[in-house]
Amino acid sequence: MAKISVIIPIYNNAAYLPKCLDSLLTQSFQDFEGILVDDGSTDGSAIICDEYLKKDSRLKVYHIQNQGVSHARNVGIEKATGEWISFVDSDDWITLDFLATLYGNIDENTDVVMGSLFFNIGEKEITRTCSKPCIRKKDFPSYPLAALVPDCSRADGLFVYMEILSSACNKLTRKSLLDSHHIRFNEKMFLNEDGLFHLMCYLKAKDFVIIETPVYHYRIRMNSSNQRFLPDVHHQNVIVSKAFSDFAKELPNNICSDFISLCSYRMYLNTMALYIEHPQNEKSLINKCRYLDKELDSGLYAISSIPHHLGHLKRMELKALQRHWCTILFALNRIRMLKNKVSF
Repeated sequence: MAKISVIIPIYNNAAYLPKCLDSLLTQSFQDFEGILVDDGSTDGSAIICDEYLKKDSRLKVYHIQNQGVSHARNVGIEKATGEWISFVDSDDWITLDFLATLYGNIDENTDVVMGSLFFNIGEKEITRTCSKPCIRKKDFPSYPLAALVPDCSRADGLFVYMEILSSACNKLTRKSLLDSHHIRFNEKMFLNEDGLFHLMCYLKAKDFVIIETPVYHYRIRMNSSNQRFLPDVHHQNVIVSKAFSDFAKELPNNICSDFISLCSYRMYLNTMALYIEHPQNEKSLINKCRYLDKELDSGLYAISSIPHHLGHLKRMELKALQRHWCTILFALNRIRMLKNKVSF
């Protein structure tokens, strides 16, 4: 039985898959099994999986009908035999010491350990890390809020990039934690599903550890699943809202209201990025404003409180969401988009 099970869900990523698999097979920590779940690929990814299966006995390949990344990850969890679980996306890659670094930061009380990230956009690479070499659960009570908006980590005198907490990858998670608390990916969700999964892990964990060492290369592509044009984003937001509201019932009362408000803010960001302001949306600005006004009237984006440690721009956005100021929201959104573009 391998110490670590590395689960790679795969769907039509033939162009990037070899680099991903090579980065796994050359790990300095070798006591692992690689579980490749081919989610009904049609571009040759399935053939690549089978070719790599012949190269290394540590790999296992499962070909399934296409049912989405959450189902593929859940299949991987069920097939895993390792004491620890890690996820790698098939268009990303990991550093040589990814497994060794994470495993080396485990103690008997640790249920989750997470490393920092490299973001790769074409030839550009930037680092997403945290403000201390090592952060533990007891030092970070605001983690549920920081998993939605990174500014909230400042409440604990820290700064942790949201993606470190919310990404499905860059982590080792104790499999017994998942099994004893029946934690699995919500297969109805394809937005924010990885963040919800790990929030459930953090809540139930005895302890978690965040390290500042970047260990995971996250490839950003405009045609990836979390960047695509999504005209039916409202329907997905309804599912996300219900799932996060159910989770919020287990949170301490002192952060529950802020958590729900930040969930509403994340859904608003989904709507703006994946539909209203997406490059493929050819509607006029007036029609976009009308759509947003209708969305705000739906109640999905209700803001009951504004956390104190948010940056000025985000506080303005939440205030505008509270009051349904569509014109101001468009202006603030475009400022944020420009800032994000400059940061890369």
